[in-house]
Amino acid sequence: MGWKDKLRPASFRGVPFQVESDDMTVGRRVQVFEYPQRDKPFAEDLGRAAREINIPGFIIGPDYMAGRDALLAALEAPGPGTLVHPWYGSLQVIAKPARVAHSNDEGGLCRFSLVFVEAGELQFPASKAAPGVKTGLAADNLKTSAIADFAKRFSVDGLPSFVSDDAVAKLSGGLGQLNGIAGRVGRILQSPVDGLSSELGSLVRTPSSLAGQIMDLFSLGKGLVATVAGRFGDGDAANHRAVSGTVAAVASYPPPAQPVAMVTPARQQMIDNADAVNALLRRGLLVQATSMVAAMPLPVHDDAVALRRDLAKALDSEALTADDVLYTVLQDTRAAVHQDIGERMDGAARLQLVTPAEPLPALVLAYDLYEDVARDGEITARNKIHHPGFVPAEPLKVLSA
Repeated sequence: MGWKDKLRPASFRGVPFQVESDDMTVGRRVQVFEYPQRDKPFAEDLGRAAREINIPGFIIGPDYMAGRDALLAALEAPGPGTLVHPWYGSLQVIAKPARVAHSNDEGGLCRFSLVFVEAGELQFPASKAAPGVKTGLAADNLKTSAIADFAKRFSVDGLPSFVSDDAVAKLSGGLGQLNGIAGRVGRILQSPVDGLSSELGSLVRTPSSLAGQIMDLFSLGKGLVATVAGRFGDGDAANHRAVSGTVAAVASYPPPAQPVAMVTPARQQMIDNADAVNALLRRGLLVQATSMVAAMPLPVHDDAVALRRDLAKALDSEALTADDVLYTVLQDTRAAVHQDIGERMDGAARLQLVTPAEPLPALVLAYDLYEDVARDGEITARNKIHHPGFVPAEPLKVLSA
């Protein structure tokens, strides 16, 4: 089969025309930079240039005017269309301005100077939230909702003084626990608990302000994650333990009390106030844990899985005793945490057990495993080795990469 037999009849949007020749512009888009006192320029490659096809075509025959009008309509139609090129086959192109000509010397024929450019694809950068953004927003929403729920349930207005005194005592006791529960949880609160405790007598009259100041004890964002590593010296492991301790501390504050029969309104409000205080502190700890997860790196797959499991379980448990509004907020927070941690686990290193053949320094083990002696601190911190110069010959948890 000769090359002429391989040619295809030319058409655009199904309108046929005749072709004798063609040319096409191809190559790269290049920006040339020329500098004073330099003989050689710098050419920056900006990608492949759009292919532009130039076709001198014609329509001939007794009814050429009908074919001409059909081709004119096809050329002026909006959007891309299919060009059947004799040499290149079917192409998606957009018609650029063309020229059409008639001549008395060429009766029954109409010539076109056709110019097409490849249509390509309409593509935009895909937007995607930065890691932790949705989780951070969910923590903020949980904080706002917890304050509103507390303000709705807590009150000492119009009640005997013993109700107010009991509320102050419950608040003082609850805040005092923050300095003792879960070891490091109290120490990573950036705002001092003692300063707030001295103002409780007046703050109980304004529940929204009281709840807002208590929630401010639970620090948010990257600053907290950075200070944890700075204070406790073992980086990601310290943040992981801080979040785990915070989640575990939620259980220190009991769930709502069972309804009591035959109780006075004042006594009932005391019970409701105690439940509101415990709920606010539980949710404050959940806000703190969620916001830390949003800001902290998650380089270890196993740690990330454990954080996701524990935090999701704590959020589910809190949702069981929440009203409809807060239930939805807690479930939205759980979904954000699950999705965020799941996305960030891709490519994270996994833990594996390694048993040295004999006791050796941590930097030697780090070099054997990673060819990087700087990772000796990672090994000693994760396995709580007392002296980095003496790593025992027993199973150790180390990262796979």
